[in-house]
This record gives sequence, structure tokens and C-alpha cells, in this order.
Amino acid sequence: MPRCKKCNSDRVTKSGRANGKQRHYCKDCGCHFTDGDGRTNERVTIKKAMCVVLHILGKTSFRTMARVFNTSPSLTYRWIDEAKCKSYNHDLKGETKQIAFGKLSSFIKSTEAGFDPSKPLTVASGELWPGYPAIVILQQLDDPKAK
Repeated sequence: MPRCKKCNSDRVTKSGRANGKQRHYCKDCGCHFTDGDGRTNERVTIKKAMCVVLHILGKTSFRTMARVFNTSPSLTYRWIDEAKCKSYNHDLKGETKQIAFGKLSSFIKSTEAGFDPSKPLTVASGELWPGYPAIVILQQLDDPKAK
């Protein structure tokens, strides 16, 4: 049996057929869903994760994220609320900005970026939607409260 696409419960029963596909009913949340109805989408999952990262960094508004990810501000709010995350209540020295790919290496090496060249970087990459690749670069400090 599949898991519920809304609450991820395994208490799911068959509930007839629709358009030749099996329908299911979740006993926990009451959601009806169909196999292969597209409610789970890898690109949407990546967009959600990027919204959460930008929100945690605290430098991007819901409206800006909505423009970047081609959604509504209320949807970006719901994604962040669903993740149950809070933005940090401290001032970050950095900012969200665009730079040319060719200048990425010199930006990382600059003191403005705040990276330590002797420590490894964690890089996550993916495609938000066709034609829009995304890269997130992180580096953990020895003492996060030091900077």
C-alpha cells in the first residue's frame, strides 16, 4: 500500500478507481489521492528546500523567494511553515546577491565571503526547474558565535 501524500501515514485503504488509476483514502487525515497524480515532485521538493535555506539565512523575503521560484508568497510561507523552521534572530554579515559564474572562485577566496580556505566546503547542487540549476555552498566555523 502507498503512504499518504499529505501526512505520510501508512493507514491507507483503497477507495475505488478514477480515470483508470487506483484511488486511496487516508484514515488519519481523510485525504483522497490517486496513484501517480503528481503530488510528489522532485523539483518542488528542491524548491521547498531552497526556500527553507534562504529563510533560515534570514536575508530573503517571502515575496522575493516567490519571484525566484515562480510561486506565490503565500505558498513559500506555507512551505516554510510546513518545515517548522525559524529564521535566526541575529544579524548576518552576508547578503543574498547575484554574481557571474566566472567570478565565483574569486568571490569565495575574498575576505568578503568569509570562507576559510583551509577548511572544506559543503556544496549541494540541483535543478530547481528546467534551466535553473542551483548551488548552495556552506562552510562550518569552529565556533559559530565567534563571528
